[in-house]
Amino acid sequence: MTPPVISKYKKTVPRRKQGAATGLVIFSTFLLIICIVGLFQLSMVMGGSRQVRNAVDAGVLNISKRIIEVKVPASPQYKDVADSTGNIGISNINRIWGKAYLVNANAESMKADGQAGSNTETAAEAAFGHAKNLNDMLFNKVSDENVLNMYFQQLAHQRQASMVKADKVERSQADTISIAMIDRGLESNLSYTAGQLPDRITAQGTTFGNKSYLKGYVPMQANNHQFAFTSFRQGEMPHLIDDTYFENNNAAKPIGGAYTPLPNAFKRHGEVDSVSGKLTAVACAAANPQRTYTLAIPYSFVTIQVGNTAKWHVDQKKIKETTYGFKPEEQKGIKDYPLPSGGKLYGNASLGNEYSAATTLLEVIEALPGDHNQAFKKLLQRIKEIDPDFNQERLNKLLQSAAFNKEEAPSASGEAQPRKYFIYPVYSSADNTDPTIKIGSDKQNLPSWLNPDNPPEGLDKTVIQENKQKDKPNYCWGYVVGGKSSSVKHWTEVYGDVLWQPGTGFGQHLGELRFARVTDIYFADEPDSGP
Repeated sequence: MTPPVISKYKKTVPRRKQGAATGLVIFSTFLLIICIVGLFQLSMVMGGSRQVRNAVDAGVLNISKRIIEVKVPASPQYKDVADSTGNIGISNINRIWGKAYLVNANAESMKADGQAGSNTETAAEAAFGHAKNLNDMLFNKVSDENVLNMYFQQLAHQRQASMVKADKVERSQADTISIAMIDRGLESNLSYTAGQLPDRITAQGTTFGNKSYLKGYVPMQANNHQFAFTSFRQGEMPHLIDDTYFENNNAAKPIGGAYTPLPNAFKRHGEVDSVSGKLTAVACAAANPQRTYTLAIPYSFVTIQVGNTAKWHVDQKKIKETTYGFKPEEQKGIKDYPLPSGGKLYGNASLGNEYSAATTLLEVIEALPGDHNQAFKKLLQRIKEIDPDFNQERLNKLLQSAAFNKEEAPSASGEAQPRKYFIYPVYSSADNTDPTIKIGSDKQNLPSWLNPDNPPEGLDKTVIQENKQKDKPNYCWGYVVGGKSSSVKHWTEVYGDVLWQPGTGFGQHLGELRFARVTDIYFADEPDSGP
């Protein structure tokens, strides 16, 4: 029997197939490893990029939070609107411009009313000039690259791009514009009330909640000067903002006016050199001091003055003037005056009777009949420049609370002197933000900052004339010696001129309301020479 034939090719074909399969497996494995490594590298780069972004975000946000620490010393003219350390920063820069705005608004109103004095324009220009100097010094500091980079690095340097084996995130030289004025037309951190502003002055304001705020980055004019306040939205914290929004409001986009207002947004590019190349990121953030102030001139005051004059006439010719006090008194104003008809006139008058029942300043002011509302309106507007919440009811209570001393001594010449009362604020806070309005006549008890000898810069003008009364409450009598008749015709006319002398407030004095009471005393030699 013949044995079976075994082919020599029987095992060759399977070996070739097996080798090809093995190679395919090896290639696939190598390719998979490459993909895994590539994906790992990609994830590291993406993670590193995210780390750079986070570091830049943190650095820029730190600028927006800590920029409030950049300050300049307040000048003496703006000491009253400085912070508790006596400095000016972005938190209170709007207070500086608010005071300058009020001073110039007052000056413009005084000009329009024909009451500007020789020093009115000087005060207004000085207010604007000193404010601009402070603004420019602070602007240079808050926009300084070294200052901004210092705050940026404080946090950016703490964040490393470890996933790409990079060191500290640094500020990139790609920065071209690093500051902006965003939220144009929205609220600043300076609230106000319409009653604070003098006649003919209208501010650019916006309402948020139940308060009005001066608009930010919207030019508004007073006394031919442009003013622009920095926007700080109410209820917002420092936060990151969109780069496009930043660029659309960058510092190169003009606001208008004679100065550049303080920025409220900041931008930084950051970068690292990694094993995978240079990684960069950019971030923008808005600053917000989260502090609101009121429009005011804190170190300022108004005054009320009351004085009495008796004018003595014979046959319609004024012979002399005297003053009288605030309680009934008799004056012998005319002695041995020769009359055309012969004889000599002796004339007397009972004066000060208008104050016989008055015990407070309000009662003294209202001693003669007349509508005093217009006069009070002038006074109240200026007090609102100190405390915007002050109102007529509080003013009445304040005047009623001021006791009136009728026994005040006359001058060395024996003449009765006008009485002056000061209405001023006192503060318990170091930054003068909580005014309590007081009134006093004793210069010794006034606040140390108040200079009682500072006059208002304006000219006085009669606001109202109190109703004229004949033969009351003051009256006169007279007699003739050596003439054809011992009697003479006589009568009095009692009235008051209420005058307002405005001030800008830059020299502290916002204005004086003066009650000039007059008793005209008439004697007539002829019976038909009377009224």
